[in-house]
Amino acid sequence: MKQLNLEILTPYGKYYAGQVDWIQVRSEDFLMEILPNHAPLVSSLVVSKMIIKNHNEENIYAIGGGIIRVEKDKTTLLLNSIEGKNDIDIDRANDAKTRAEKRLENKDEVDVARAKSALERALNRISVYNS
Repeated sequence: MKQLNLEILTPYGKYYAGQVDWIQVRSEDFLMEILPNHAPLVSSLVVSKMIIKNHNEENIYAIGGGIIRVEKDKTTLLLNSIEGKNDIDIDRANDAKTRAEKRLENKDEVDVARAKSALERALNRISVYNS
């Protein structure tokens, strides 16, 4: 079976480089499955769950948004952050959710957009952890 050449980069460096069967990511408008020989594209990605399937094993990740670039022979993900389901510290995620919710209750003294973004990331990590 033909595989997809995948590279995942973060601000901290290369997270992954190798062959996979397919990946599933979410843009602002839709859920995408990228298979080998996918048409070229560039799209922004949102905070969401990402699935990578390789040899009948699905690995689930929480991503913090970014960009996907699909070329003829390579797919590259430039991600703000990535956390594997098994690497998520659920207590930390729950604490982040609680802090963000408290900040949003007191809108006059906080950066609302930043608090909403923090809440979205925390909820995504909790959702991926529970999936």
